Amino acid sequence: MNLLRAIGNLLRFDRANWKAVMLCFVAAVIFWLFNSFNKKYASNVRFPLHFEYDHDLFVPVKSLPSHININVTGNGWELFRDQLAIKLPELRLSLERPLETKRIIGATLPPFLAHQLGKLSINYVVTDTLHLQLDKRDSHRFKVAVNQHNFLFKKGFGRISPVVILPDSVLLDGPKSLLHSLPDSIVLELTAEEADQNFNNEVEIRLPLGSENIKRDPPLVKVIFEVGPIVEIEKRLKLTGSAIGYALPDSVSVWFSIPAKHQNDFNLTSDQIKAEVKINKKRIQKIILPTILNVPAFAFIKRVDTVYLQSKKQ
Repeated sequence: MNLLRAIGNLLRFDRANWKAVMLCFVAAVIFWLFNSFNKKYASNVRFPLHFEYDHDLFVPVKSLPSHININVTGNGWELFRDQLAIKLPELRLSLERPLETKRIIGATLPPFLAHQLGKLSINYVVTDTLHLQLDKRDSHRFKVAVNQHNFLFKKGFGRISPVVILPDSVLLDGPKSLLHSLPDSIVLELTAEEADQNFNNEVEIRLPLGSENIKRDPPLVKVIFEVGPIVEIEKRLKLTGSAIGYALPDSVSVWFSIPAKHQNDFNLTSDQIKAEVKINKKRIQKIILPTILNVPAFAFIKRVDTVYLQSKKQ
């Protein structure tokens, strides 16, 4: 009982006493913090990294490392500030031979970085290796085309006008090796389901994966074409052309998509449409896709049968 009474007496503080106790506690914590932060400590710090080179002549093929981890020694205040990324210094590395420098070993960096860390001293570089890949900067203009294979129309509807692309080309700027690996035309993929309205949209120019450092001008183009009622017509065309030593079939089937309003016009002019086989004498291919000539401007080719060359010796 005496023990419980003693504890009760101890807890019988008035508000003034509690405030005094809290102030003493806060003062003790502040004193401890100041005392601790004035001591020396070692810690891993993640510093932002910037590479210096001629950006007009060279460009990264892949994004360069943006940070480097370094074990440093400093007083508590400095490390506390750096851990919170308050006024964290950006470390700079100069690349004298950008094309030849493929990697930088972390252990070789302290002499280049020590003077950039202010009051902090480097113990060692935690990051083992920095991998770099730069190339000469180049620019080239590419034609823009569209692929409509995944663009599905509502039954009885289809494209009834040519595709207009504004602008019809894009200027690409980036690593020379990447630009030279691209095809001659940048193909836009158009997708839709049961479309029955005219198409007039901005479409982003998408490049293959790994092309993030290529700049596009413009990044978007406008694609325009009309959609309306259509009819599909299959026509058997006489086949022209010759291949020495090989026999050609007499005709080939071609499927056309015709705006319904031009069906009569197509029937009147379809006799002028020709199918021609062009033979490459240096490299004869057994399976050939004929070239269709004199197609009216309002008609669109949906499919053409391929031609198989048969040897006359058989």
